[in-house]
Order: sequence, then C-alpha cells, then structure tokens
Amino acid sequence: MKKNILYLLVLSMSTSFAFGQNASAAFAPIQEHLERWDDIRGAWLAAAIQAIAANKQVPDRTFPEDFTPYELLSMLPVKERQDLRQMVLENQRVAATNNQTTDIGLFNAMLEHTFCSRNFGRSYGDPHLRSYDRATYSFQTVGEFILSKKSDGLFEVQTRQRAQGDNFSLNAAVAMNVAGDRLCFYAADKPDDIQQTPLRLNGMPIQLQGRSYYLPHGGVIRLDGRNYTIAWPTGETTVVDVRSSGSRGFVNVTVGIFDCDRNQFEGLLGNNNSFAEDDFNSRSNMPRPNNIAAISIASAYAFDSRDASQLNQFAEQEYQAYMAKNFAEDWRVNDQNTLFDYRPGATTANYTDRSFPRVYMNLSQMNSQSREQARQRCLQMGVPADEMGGCIFDQGYLNIAPNVPPTPNVPNPTTTVLNKVERPALNNNAHTFSEGKHPTDRPQTIGAKPEGNTEKPQVSSKEDNLTKPNTQSVDKPSTFTTPKPSVPVSPRPSSPVTPKPTTPVAPKPAAPKPAAPAIKSGKG
Repeated sequence: MKKNILYLLVLSMSTSFAFGQNASAAFAPIQEHLERWDDIRGAWLAAAIQAIAANKQVPDRTFPEDFTPYELLSMLPVKERQDLRQMVLENQRVAATNNQTTDIGLFNAMLEHTFCSRNFGRSYGDPHLRSYDRATYSFQTVGEFILSKKSDGLFEVQTRQRAQGDNFSLNAAVAMNVAGDRLCFYAADKPDDIQQTPLRLNGMPIQLQGRSYYLPHGGVIRLDGRNYTIAWPTGETTVVDVRSSGSRGFVNVTVGIFDCDRNQFEGLLGNNNSFAEDDFNSRSNMPRPNNIAAISIASAYAFDSRDASQLNQFAEQEYQAYMAKNFAEDWRVNDQNTLFDYRPGATTANYTDRSFPRVYMNLSQMNSQSREQARQRCLQMGVPADEMGGCIFDQGYLNIAPNVPPTPNVPNPTTTVLNKVERPALNNNAHTFSEGKHPTDRPQTIGAKPEGNTEKPQVSSKEDNLTKPNTQSVDKPSTFTTPKPSVPVSPRPSSPVTPKPTTPVAPKPAAPKPAAPAIKSGKG
C-alpha cells in the first residue's frame, strides 16, 4: 500500500515537473502563485492549462473534486484572482495574452470568465431556438447543423434534427468539440450496434459508471437526473436533456457561454454581440429579407402568437421559407466539418432532407381550445415568457411535456469548501479518490451492466403526471454483443469565426443565473 501511495506522489510530481519545464516565462509566476494557493490543486491547474494550450491531455487529478480547470480557478478568492489579473496585465507587452494557444493566453481567457456573467442559448422541442442575444424563432428542418461555434477552436456544438411526421422535427443527437475531444450523444439512431450507452467519445462508446466522467482534454460529463451536463475546461457548458416522443428519443439542448466573449461565436444561436437583430443574418452577414416583419413574427411566436393570424401572410411565409431554406443552408454541416459518427457507408447526406417541412406550421393554425389547454400546462410548469410560444406549439401539436430551461450541474464557488489534501491520490475514470488508501477500481467497460441504473435519466413525478404518453426515457439496454465500433470521421474545422467589433450598447437583462470545436483532422 505504501508503495502505491509513493508511486502516486512520484507520478503527480513528475507530471507537474514535466509541464513546468515547458511553461512560458510569462506563465511561470502565475504557476507559482497557484501552487502557493494550493500545492496539490494549484499544481494540477497550472499543468492542465499548459496541456490544453499545447493540445495535450491533462494530467490525472490527485484531489477529490471533479472540477474542470475553469471551475477550480473560480474557487480562488476574488482577491487572489484580482492579483492574478494584474500579473497578466503586467505581462501584456511580453506575452501573447490574447492567444489561447499559449498558456498565458488561455489562462487569461479562463480568468476573465470567472468575472463574467453567462448567456444561454437553447434548441428545444420542434425545435424552437433562442439565441444568446434572446432572439427567438422556430426551425422545423431536417439535417445536421452548427448550433454554435467559437473562434478559439476549443468549442463547437452541432445538432442533428430528425423528422417527426411530415411537418415537425426534433433533435435526435448532439455532437461537440470539447477542447479537442469529439463527444457525441445519440438519443436515437446510434452509429453502431451498442445500445447500452448514448455517448461516443472520439468515435468509441463510453459509459458512466458513476455520476461524472473525465474527458482527456479537461472537460467533464455529469449526469443529474435525466440531464447530462458537459462542462468545458474553459467554462462553457452544454446541457443535454433526454426526452421522448412516441417510441423515439430526442433531446433539448441548452448552451451556456460568457457574455464577455462578444462577437466570438457563429451558428444557429447567433454571435453573442448583444444585438438580437442580426442573429438571423446569413453566414456572410447579409441581412435577411423583410427584416422588420420577420422580427415581428418571431416576437409573436415567442410570447403568445394568438395574433399571428393578423400579421401579413406574405411576410410570414417569406420569413418561414427563409429560415428553413436560406438560413438553414448556411449552417448545415458537411463531410469535412461534421463532428458526428456514422455507420460504414453513411454520411451527413443520409440525415439531410432539404424538402422538409412539407407544410409550415404555426400557432395560428391550432384551434383555440387546444391552444388554451397547452397554455395552461405550460404555465403550470413555470415555462418562461420567451419560451411560452414554443411550449404551446409542442404541447398542442406533439403532446410534448413542458420543458423549463435546465440549470447546468456545475460547482458553486460561494458554497464550495476545499479541504486541504494531505495525501494526493488518483481521481480518474478508473479510480475514485481515496485519501491515504489504495485507489478503488472503477472500470469504464462497455457491456457490463451498470450498477444501480446509474445512467438512466430520471423524471420528476410532477412532469410525468402531466402527460403520461410522454414519460421520459432513454433507449433500453439490449443484450450486449461484441462491440462494433463506428467508423469515426476525421473532421476538419469549419471556416474560422472572425470576431467583429461592435458598437457598445445598453446592457440587456441579466442571463439566468447558473447553479457553470470542428475537431481538426487527425485529432481524435
């Protein structure tokens, strides 16, 4: 046992030393500061930042928490972080503090995130989208799309929308670039014959035996009820909310980013520049047709839509056609930048239907009784005003249970207490942290039956009783056979996002308070 503990200590020290030798001159004093704050956690944080900047795997944690680098950095007292911010400012003339491929640049971005509020974008139901800048619209299309992508190359989220009948669609899968790790979640149409888990990491199935799973490049997957929270090492989050409609699963997707990262995003959820008016522009930033009419219709859908029939019918059809055809085409993925896995012989074309929807549906076509019943259910579940139209639409047409935006499962710096680690021990996907004791094996095997149904999403009784046909579930485990791994794509990045300066605007309402890339060819 003593030999095991000694081995862990030597491993931890040697890993920190190796990364320390590669630290830039500008980062060295920051590393020393972090280690003075906490000799175990601080050393890991410094090593993890250097690894991510170099596109390498982070070292194993040797402390009990499942924190990402950003989350651990946010645990430092405000005064400590202010001192670190000053150190970065003093190094601006000698270091590329805005270049996130350097350790000092990545650290600077993470540090600023700890002082910044969050913005949330959503794709839910049929799907209805709410941009980071609070623009809302419906997107009844079929295919694979860039939901959101950041210019730093460390963050991207793509969604796959499948048909539900002739005129409706739902999110069937999500693919993500989590700082270099290609992570996919399949609620339906898995890319292989393995049904026990919806998760694929770099093309291979993974299974959560506990409530957390560590990604190689510093991210963390957390399971809370039926929600999977994916936390990026830089602080962004994506919550995958597992649901079902009929016999097939689908997901709602909530993406959390930082307000201070202005104009660094592109995709269906907009550019995060505080202007809702340009979130529907084309990829080349050309304004959409009939700008004012489109916004009026989108606003009507978001809040009530009982007056939608009074809007100009031509403008409404023009808006819907533009969103489903022109706007959708701008953000479709292709074989070069897709993050999804496919069965042999399949491509993104197999999931694309440009003729969809056959008929454009809206709330003005729903009878008043169904609309009012749906409204009452949405109010009962506490659906916010800017998602009321989408909720009524999904309840009235598809009988989908109301969905309140979920809160990411991330640690709270104001309530978390970090106890001193007297004896470091491995904390990774194979071992749970056990201070001063032999590490406990926690194998992550595919095919073994999970203990205690740890990966089965749970549903609140309140929501379950609202609409029995929509009892939430995930695919039932099938008898395990020899794994047949999918053939992972070797995606290349989509066209890089070029940040554009914006004119300062008056502050918008605060984003909801949280409870927290395409992969380059050859990376995973």
